[in-house]
Amino acid sequence: MLKISKLTDYGLLASVYLARKEGEIVAAREIAEFYHLPVPMITKVLKVLHVGGLIDSHRGVGGGYSFDGDAESVTLGNLIDILEGPWDLTECETFDDHGEAACAIRVACPSRRFMFGINRAIKGAFEQVTLGDLVRGGMPVPVIDKQRLTAREATI
Repeated sequence: MLKISKLTDYGLLASVYLARKEGEIVAAREIAEFYHLPVPMITKVLKVLHVGGLIDSHRGVGGGYSFDGDAESVTLGNLIDILEGPWDLTECETFDDHGEAACAIRVACPSRRFMFGINRAIKGAFEQVTLGDLVRGGMPVPVIDKQRLTAREATI
Protein backbone atom coordinates (compact mmCIF):
# COMPACT_ATOMS: atom_id res chain seq x y z
CA MET A 1 0.00 0.00 0.00
CA LEU A 2 1.23 3.49 -0.79
CA LYS A 3 1.69 5.59 2.28
CA ILE A 4 3.81 8.62 3.11
CA SER A 5 5.98 8.49 6.20
CA LYS A 6 5.32 10.49 9.37
CA LEU A 7 8.38 12.56 8.51
CA THR A 8 6.80 13.55 5.20
CA ASP A 9 3.39 14.12 6.75
CA TYR A 10 4.88 16.42 9.39
CA GLY A 11 7.09 18.03 6.76
CA LEU A 12 4.05 18.97 4.70
CA LEU A 13 2.38 20.44 7.78
CA ALA A 14 5.49 22.45 8.69
CA SER A 15 5.86 23.66 5.09
CA VAL A 16 2.27 24.86 4.99
CA TYR A 17 2.64 26.60 8.35
CA LEU A 18 5.78 28.44 7.24
CA ALA A 19 4.32 29.34 3.84
CA ARG A 20 1.29 30.87 5.59
CA LYS A 21 3.71 33.03 7.56
CA GLU A 22 5.86 33.84 4.52
CA GLY A 23 9.01 35.75 5.45
CA GLU A 24 8.43 35.45 9.21
CA ILE A 25 10.94 33.62 11.41
CA VAL A 26 9.11 30.86 13.26
CA ALA A 27 10.45 28.61 16.04
CA ALA A 28 10.08 24.84 15.77
CA ARG A 29 8.22 24.89 19.10
CA GLU A 30 5.53 27.18 17.66
CA ILE A 31 4.84 24.77 14.79
CA ALA A 32 4.89 21.74 17.11
CA GLU A 33 2.45 23.39 19.52
CA PHE A 34 0.13 24.47 16.72
CA TYR A 35 -0.22 20.89 15.41
CA HIS A 36 0.21 19.20 18.83
CA LEU A 37 3.28 17.29 17.63
CA PRO A 38 6.58 16.45 19.35
CA VAL A 39 9.15 19.26 19.13
CA PRO A 40 12.06 16.88 18.33
CA MET A 41 10.20 15.48 15.30
CA ILE A 42 9.33 18.96 14.00
CA THR A 43 12.94 20.04 14.54
CA LYS A 44 14.12 17.04 12.52
CA VAL A 45 11.65 17.80 9.73
CA LEU A 46 12.69 21.45 9.60
CA LYS A 47 16.34 20.44 9.29
CA VAL A 48 15.48 18.18 6.35
CA LEU A 49 13.52 20.99 4.68
CA HIS A 50 16.44 23.38 5.26
CA VAL A 51 19.03 20.97 3.85
CA GLY A 52 16.69 20.42 0.89
CA GLY A 53 16.76 24.15 0.21
CA LEU A 54 13.06 24.80 0.79
CA ILE A 55 13.32 26.90 3.95
CA ASP A 56 15.90 29.15 5.56
CA SER A 57 17.38 28.67 9.01
CA HIS A 58 18.06 31.59 11.36
CA ARG A 59 20.38 31.16 14.33
CA GLY A 60 20.58 32.97 17.62
CA VAL A 61 18.06 34.62 19.90
CA GLY A 62 14.78 34.88 18.05
CA GLY A 63 16.02 32.31 15.54
CA GLY A 64 14.00 29.68 13.79
CA TYR A 65 12.95 28.92 10.24
CA SER A 66 11.31 30.87 7.45
CA PHE A 67 9.87 30.27 4.01
CA ASP A 68 10.87 33.06 1.67
CA GLY A 69 10.08 31.41 -1.65
CA ASP A 70 7.14 31.31 -4.02
CA ALA A 71 4.57 28.82 -2.75
CA GLU A 72 3.14 28.51 -6.27
CA SER A 73 6.45 27.23 -7.67
CA VAL A 74 6.95 24.48 -5.07
CA THR A 75 5.02 21.32 -5.92
CA LEU A 76 3.91 18.48 -3.71
CA GLY A 77 6.31 16.37 -5.80
CA ASN A 78 9.19 18.70 -4.85
CA LEU A 79 8.26 18.44 -1.18
CA ILE A 80 8.07 14.64 -1.27
CA ASP A 81 11.43 14.44 -3.06
CA ILE A 82 13.01 16.62 -0.35
CA LEU A 83 11.42 14.68 2.50
CA GLU A 84 11.54 11.13 1.12
CA GLY A 85 14.31 11.34 -1.43
CA PRO A 86 13.85 10.04 -4.98
CA TRP A 87 11.02 7.54 -5.11
CA ASP A 88 9.19 5.30 -7.54
CA LEU A 89 6.29 2.88 -7.13
CA THR A 90 8.25 -0.11 -8.36
CA GLU A 91 11.90 -1.10 -8.52
CA CYS A 92 11.80 -1.28 -12.31
CA GLU A 93 11.66 2.52 -12.35
CA THR A 94 14.38 2.95 -9.72
CA PHE A 95 18.03 3.43 -10.66
CA ASP A 96 21.11 3.32 -8.46
CA ASP A 97 23.85 5.97 -8.26
CA HIS A 98 25.54 4.49 -11.35
CA GLY A 99 22.39 4.65 -13.51
CA GLU A 100 21.76 0.90 -13.31
CA ALA A 101 18.19 -0.38 -12.87
CA ALA A 102 17.50 -1.79 -9.40
CA CYS A 103 15.26 -4.58 -10.74
CA ALA A 104 17.01 -7.64 -12.16
CA ILE A 105 14.02 -8.77 -14.30
CA ARG A 106 13.20 -5.31 -15.65
CA VAL A 107 13.62 -6.22 -19.32
CA ALA A 108 11.37 -9.31 -19.18
CA CYS A 109 8.74 -8.04 -16.73
CA PRO A 110 5.20 -8.22 -18.19
CA SER A 111 3.84 -5.47 -15.91
CA ARG A 112 6.67 -2.96 -16.38
CA ARG A 113 5.01 -1.04 -19.21
CA PHE A 114 1.82 -0.60 -17.20
CA MET A 115 3.63 0.25 -13.98
CA PHE A 116 5.73 2.82 -15.84
CA GLY A 117 2.54 4.61 -16.91
CA ILE A 118 0.98 4.41 -13.47
CA ASN A 119 4.20 5.66 -11.86
CA ARG A 120 4.32 8.64 -14.23
CA ALA A 121 0.62 9.42 -13.71
CA ILE A 122 0.96 9.45 -9.92
CA LYS A 123 4.13 11.54 -10.01
CA GLY A 124 2.42 13.86 -12.49
CA ALA A 125 -0.51 14.28 -10.10
CA PHE A 126 1.90 15.31 -7.33
CA GLU A 127 3.38 17.90 -9.69
CA GLN A 128 -0.08 19.47 -10.20
CA VAL A 129 -0.48 20.40 -6.52
CA THR A 130 1.56 23.36 -5.25
CA LEU A 131 2.45 24.46 -1.76
CA GLY A 132 0.15 27.41 -2.49
CA ASP A 133 -2.71 24.95 -3.06
CA LEU A 134 -1.93 23.30 0.28
CA VAL A 135 -1.86 26.70 2.00
CA ARG A 136 -5.27 27.57 0.54
CA GLY A 137 -6.59 24.10 1.31
CA GLY A 138 -8.17 23.72 -2.12
CA MET A 139 -7.78 21.38 -5.03
CA PRO A 140 -5.92 22.78 -8.04
CA VAL A 141 -7.57 23.35 -11.38
CA PRO A 142 -6.67 20.43 -13.68
CA VAL A 143 -4.09 21.20 -16.31
CA ILE A 144 -5.67 21.36 -19.75
CA ASP A 145 -3.91 19.73 -22.68
CA LYS A 146 -3.92 22.73 -25.02
CA GLN A 147 -3.01 20.70 -28.11
CA ARG A 148 -5.90 18.30 -27.61
CA LEU A 149 -8.25 21.19 -26.88
CA THR A 150 -7.16 23.03 -30.04
CA ALA A 151 -7.57 19.87 -32.14
CA ARG A 152 -11.01 19.26 -30.66
CA GLU A 153 -12.15 22.84 -31.32
CA ALA A 154 -11.02 22.50 -34.95
CA THR A 155 -13.42 19.57 -35.43
CA ILE A 156 -16.39 21.38 -33.91
